[in-house]
Amino acid sequence: MEIAVGSRPGAPHRGDVHAHVAEVVAPGVVLLAVAHGFGRIRDRAASAVAAHAIRDNLKRRTRYERRDPRLALAAAFAAANARVYANSGSTDDFVASGTSLTAALIVGDHAFVGHVGATRAYLSRDGALSALTTDDALGEGTARLLTKTLGTQPSLEPSLAHVRLMHGDALVLSSGALHALLAEDEIADALRASSSSEAATTRLLAIAGVRGEGAGTVIVGRALHEMAGGMQRVRPAVRETSIALLVLIAASVAALFMLHAFLTPG
Repeated sequence: MEIAVGSRPGAPHRGDVHAHVAEVVAPGVVLLAVAHGFGRIRDRAASAVAAHAIRDNLKRRTRYERRDPRLALAAAFAAANARVYANSGSTDDFVASGTSLTAALIVGDHAFVGHVGATRAYLSRDGALSALTTDDALGEGTARLLTKTLGTQPSLEPSLAHVRLMHGDALVLSSGALHALLAEDEIADALRASSSSEAATTRLLAIAGVRGEGAGTVIVGRALHEMAGGMQRVRPAVRETSIALLVLIAASVAALFMLHAFLTPG
């Protein structure tokens, strides 16, 4: 998978911070994640604490356990939520920190997506863009209210999705400015016009930059495997070679019988 990450810095006075992860967490297993939150935990942004907690949890699980990726991803979200909630100073009437987070755990050609809050994941296939997540929010504009975030409640179940990746597919994870300033058809157009993941991230952030201010992170991962196509091309060649070999063996056996008959006295 070809992966690129791009970010736009935000205004310090707003207090919201973005974080991301794009790492190999085990042989053949990649984690992509974006987070956008508020508050700090021991001098670290809550968004970074949550994203790194999910990464570290998945590294331990994939190293020592063979589990269903969905269960592993859900457990990692639960662990990250518990860590942020326990250290955020949450009380009955005050929440010190919280964060939206979307993570894609890629195992071979399968992508398992966990989500909570208002960060997003998209799948681009054959030029069309489809959303893999739905915002946990009510209302629009300045009156919009998030209904679920990491660290603001004692227990949490993320939304989970699964998709089989095909050659040429692109996974897009975004926070903040990207999907706030661009429509989905504009994101799809930018992906179609880009020859690489790096070019796509650059184009998307440039368009968002023209539209207005705001921090944000975008991760683009393109699937480059050609497993199915390769198998289709190899199998006919193998079949033709096998047939030719059988014909050659049959001809050799027939020739031996004829030679035996010719040399044997009548």
